[in-house]
Amino acid sequence: MELRVHSGRNVTEAEVKPEKGEVMQDGGSAPVAVPEPPQMDIRMDVALLHCQACLLPLRPPVFKCEAAGHIVCFCCRAGHGGICSRAATHYAELDAVVAAAKVPCPYRAFGCDRYVVYHAVADHQHGACQCAPCSCPDSGCPFVGSRGMLLDHFADTHSRLAVMVRYGRPWNLNLALSQRWHVLVGEEDMSVFLVSLGALGAATAVSLVGVRSDAAPAPQFWCKLSVELPGDDKDKLVLMTSTVGSSALTGGMPAPGQGMFLAVPKELLSGDVLPLSVCIDQLRPAAATHKSTTPRARTPGRMH
Repeated sequence: MELRVHSGRNVTEAEVKPEKGEVMQDGGSAPVAVPEPPQMDIRMDVALLHCQACLLPLRPPVFKCEAAGHIVCFCCRAGHGGICSRAATHYAELDAVVAAAKVPCPYRAFGCDRYVVYHAVADHQHGACQCAPCSCPDSGCPFVGSRGMLLDHFADTHSRLAVMVRYGRPWNLNLALSQRWHVLVGEEDMSVFLVSLGALGAATAVSLVGVRSDAAPAPQFWCKLSVELPGDDKDKLVLMTSTVGSSALTGGMPAPGQGMFLAVPKELLSGDVLPLSVCIDQLRPAAATHKSTTPRARTPGRMH
């Protein structure tokens, strides 16, 4: 495994991005850039960075048992006594190594140039990485790429241009029923959304999905979809509000009628065009809740 480590100081788990900063000179004058510490690429046995009990990546603090020198994580140190001996010795020197060892993001091929602390790779890969691969919703299309690559693919291969929308504002769209999906992009953060259209009996099912990694935390957005014909007749209006689900589209577009959707009767269609009003907005962060600091349980394994 190829690792990148820092030379000259310890690095915390939060330091996932390259370390850059500024400090003020004495007297409060102009800030001075802090040079990035020297780094180097090395290769090493990946097992050295894993707990010898649960086999998961080590996170500080790291412990060692005195009987056989087994290296274990904080979660396994107490239970280790039933297998060998209690791992009571804090291995501070190894803390610095596991906190500084970085590897390239697994999605480098899709454009991510980040080096991520090894024990935080799964968190980055399954939530934070903006280059996590998504598939093309077109049936039979083998394309896989980041969301940015996907937008280029839509335009170049399928001649589907994205409609830019601003959050919190209604946008009136005329969508061709002959196309099963249409592309929207949030102007503020370039998030990608697909409007799905499909037959549902005599009606048309309309749904909205955010294109993101299947493992990404959700939801982050809500939407309001409505179709209305001019006039004061309430029978000529259908609408729905819902949180926006996310999908990497690995199985194509969700089938019509799955999840939350708007059923539009044919009387509200304008020929082969759907006059849809769309409003997307970001969900406000929920009130801060107390998070447990109890380490997650790990299953002890056999010592080797």
